[in-house]
Amino acid sequence: MKNKSLLAFLPLLVLASACSTVPEQQQKPVAKVVKPKQPAPVKPPIAKKPAPPVVRKDPPGTATYAIDDAKSSFKIEPSVPAMRIDPMAPPVELPSATGSADGTATPAPGSNLITPTPVVSAPVMPAYAVEDVRMPAGTSPAVVALLTEADRNRASGDLDAAVISTERALRIDSRNPALTYKLAQLRIKQNKPQLAEELAGKAALLAGSDLDLKRKSWLLIAEARRMQQNYQGAKEAKAKAESF
Repeated sequence: MKNKSLLAFLPLLVLASACSTVPEQQQKPVAKVVKPKQPAPVKPPIAKKPAPPVVRKDPPGTATYAIDDAKSSFKIEPSVPAMRIDPMAPPVELPSATGSADGTATPAPGSNLITPTPVVSAPVMPAYAVEDVRMPAGTSPAVVALLTEADRNRASGDLDAAVISTERALRIDSRNPALTYKLAQLRIKQNKPQLAEELAGKAALLAGSDLDLKRKSWLLIAEARRMQQNYQGAKEAKAKAESF
């Protein structure tokens, strides 16, 4: 009996000793997987229901009337009384003025008529005669041809063409006083008195011993000054012309 019981406990002892000899295996830590939290779903805003319209209840005993659209015709009575128009009084006749010997009106005795002051106008100086000159003997044929063309244009009223022809002749013979005088005559006809006065003064200087051309040049200067309303200067130029 004792042998049988020992045989029964023998495997148990062997198993216990084997477990004690086996080294304990180290357990490795296991990483935990953390799942991300999902955001909470956003709830859509709940639309508010509009408030029901307030129904006004009129108190008993009141009535509702339609609004007038102001299109109905109505008559406005004038608040201002009508004005009465009286006939105008006849005009009062003023005492007539009597004429005097010099032609001015003289007020009648007892009247308040104011006599106008006579306006004294400036004296008008008569124009001076602008005489023509002849070309001296021995003038170049080209100059004579240009002057002939200038005279023809001046007679037809084309003063600009006459001035061009005379200026071309002066380019050929610039020291000729007769050509300068003729150009001054054309400037007078063109109503350019300032240019005419300058040209006539140059012609008087170039004239030299030709006293007739000097006199005509100073007469042209007097006319140019008169056109510029320089009456005193015109008188002086006229006196200068008479000295030759």
